[in-house]
Amino acid sequence: MSQASLVPSVVAIGLLWGGLSASAGERTLTEAEYERIRPAKTIYMDIAFTTWMPRGKTLADVAPSLRTSLASAGFTVVRNSTESHDLTLKVDYREERGEQYKFDMYGTDITCVIQLEHPELGPLLDMTIRESSANPESGTPPYLETLERFQTNPYFYFLGQFVRASITSRPDRTGVLLQSLQRLMDNESRKSDLHRPDLGDGMLEMVHGETLYPLLVRENTIRELGRLKDPQAVPLLTTLLGHGNRQVRLLSVRALGAIRVDEARPAIERVAQQDGDREVRQAAAAALAGLPGSSQVP
Repeated sequence: MSQASLVPSVVAIGLLWGGLSASAGERTLTEAEYERIRPAKTIYMDIAFTTWMPRGKTLADVAPSLRTSLASAGFTVVRNSTESHDLTLKVDYREERGEQYKFDMYGTDITCVIQLEHPELGPLLDMTIRESSANPESGTPPYLETLERFQTNPYFYFLGQFVRASITSRPDRTGVLLQSLQRLMDNESRKSDLHRPDLGDGMLEMVHGETLYPLLVRENTIRELGRLKDPQAVPLLTTLLGHGNRQVRLLSVRALGAIRVDEARPAIERVAQQDGDREVRQAAAAALAGLPGSSQVP
């Protein structure tokens, strides 16, 4: 079913970079309608699944990941449609045979259509996430590579936060990504300090449940912030230029270069002159050359 036929008031937004692809629609509600749905606590997940793999066997099981993501956003997932629930999350997960790499090796294309519905207000969120095999020479079986790409796609990994945003206020995709990225990094810091005796069992469960692929999710989210080119991402990306991980610094300076706002110039100049990694310095110099008003690389 197309978004247009589903509900005319849902606006489609296309997203695409590298291997990450997603489209999302958000219905703009009135303030009175938001007041009505903000207290929503319970969600029923209606999941449909198909695969091209022989005998229908697959390693994917999206339900546990979705339950964890929704729980982290403060929702309770009911197991049966007959149980009382405020919202319904419809998930149509499909694995299809992709590009042929060898006579006996094929890639996999994953498409996951996610729709959030209220029993009276109708569709609130309509999102499609797509991932495909991309690098058969990496040594990782194409199917496993695609599955990892899907599981570390920020729109899937942070879905609970997007659901929360869709019932709280006018959706702000960049804002959700920024808040989720900050929360993920805060949890990484807590995980490194798990030896501290003041961490309770609840905190341990939250940390373990949200850091399955933290490094890849972090990288993918930074890339997506650069692709969105939203200036509100500049403060966090600028802070990340001082991160201890060189890949985080590299991706952040590239993202800032894509956003192209002069506000980031002083921080990028420092990276171009002082960063200890040559590739990061070169990326910073390239970002500077692309800023408004730049005529040459310092």
